[in-house]
Amino acid sequence: MSSRAKVLAVVVVALVLLPAILSGCEMCKDALEDKSTGLTSDLGRGFYYSILLMVSAPFLLLGGLFLGIVRARRRRRLSGEISPDAVSAPGPGLVPDPDGARL
Repeated sequence: MSSRAKVLAVVVVALVLLPAILSGCEMCKDALEDKSTGLTSDLGRGFYYSILLMVSAPFLLLGGLFLGIVRARRRRRLSGEISPDAVSAPGPGLVPDPDGARL
């Protein structure tokens, strides 16, 4: 059997078994509703809050990083390491010429 045929056989077996491997847990569906009382469980609410946590985590990390940078720059400016003019003044070549000519 050639190597190409072996690879094809592995791919076919993987495609046949893939739906069974990736199918969801049967207990999750049954846990959503209690059949004896007809009341829904808190599993859906738990999924909702876990998704919110996963979505908000990158924004919280980036916001914390940005806040740390802003606070560090503010501390350096207040301690005198950076002059306030140096922070707000644009670099060379960015200041327009009073005569209207380009630099």
